[in-house]
Amino acid sequence: MNVDITPRVTLDGDIIMDLMLENSARGGDVVVAGTTIPGFVSRKVTTRLRLRDGESNLLAGLLSETERKSMRGFPGLLHVPIISAMFAANEREVDQTDIIMLLTPRIVRTQELTQQDLNPIFIGTANYPALGGTPPLIQTEPPVPAAAPAAPVAPAPAPGAGLSVPPPGRGPIPGTTTLQPPAPVGGPAAAAPPAVGPAPPASVPAGTPNVQALPPASGGQVLLSVPGVDFRTGAGPYTVPITVTGTSRLSTASLTVTYNPAVIRVRTVQEGSFMRTGGANATFTQQADPNGGRIDIAILRTNDTTGVAGTGVLAALIFDAIAPGNANLSISGTATAAGGAPLQLQFVAPPAVTVR
Repeated sequence: MNVDITPRVTLDGDIIMDLMLENSARGGDVVVAGTTIPGFVSRKVTTRLRLRDGESNLLAGLLSETERKSMRGFPGLLHVPIISAMFAANEREVDQTDIIMLLTPRIVRTQELTQQDLNPIFIGTANYPALGGTPPLIQTEPPVPAAAPAAPVAPAPAPGAGLSVPPPGRGPIPGTTTLQPPAPVGGPAAAAPPAVGPAPPASVPAGTPNVQALPPASGGQVLLSVPGVDFRTGAGPYTVPITVTGTSRLSTASLTVTYNPAVIRVRTVQEGSFMRTGGANATFTQQADPNGGRIDIAILRTNDTTGVAGTGVLAALIFDAIAPGNANLSISGTATAAGGAPLQLQFVAPPAVTVR
């Protein structure tokens, strides 16, 4: 049976369905030139329904009726009116079928998405994972506003050169008089004292960095983002990123990670993308001691005057689980801001990692 439904929803919330049902069944065979060709009987119904959401409708009408007659008896006596009832048997069989369907439409609404759901999220690359922020190839440093040039200062004129002095007793405005202060004894009249007022701002040479626009230096928190608390022997490798959060004006970082070399083994140490934020050049050096279970990492932003701020990945450690036991992961280190000022780092103790 084929069912073809074309639904549409009206403004009132009703559902209009154009429904077409077609059922095909095996019918009587047809013999053509000695060849038996199977026959099929097709039934079709077309209707239009208007229902509410969740309202049910019972649909029927695909009726099929088959009538069959059979006669058995002695030849010749079958057609005798009275004797045929004694020597013949007549059978009449009627079969009737109907297809009934119960339809209950439902309006399925999609989830409402906002622009925030469609915005892309920067998660770094396979070698440098990071969460949040702007990709390093796109993010730029905020422009430093240039200092306004100082207004030119006119040289003081020589005494008596080109100055018009009003006569005594007359003010600068016609029709007014001005009381003249008495001249100091023992010499000519002294020059008037300069007006008291705020001093003009000093001019700043072009190219000087705007120190006031920089945020205060802050070390932030450093933690090992352990992927779970259980490692499986032979199921690695396991990537453990070193993440810093809430830092400001970070320029250099020296980190030390210790672990149990009898349980896990370091495979490689990869550089993170956080210290290269803004397109700055960074020097990344690392030294691993597999026997002692120690990794030393040093990251330096060269020719840096502003530092880096925010949250990101400093490095990524890749370990292999080699034997059951406790991994004993820990991290420590120091950092400095742009200009060489020391920063106080807060190290978050990682969860206990057990290799099974």
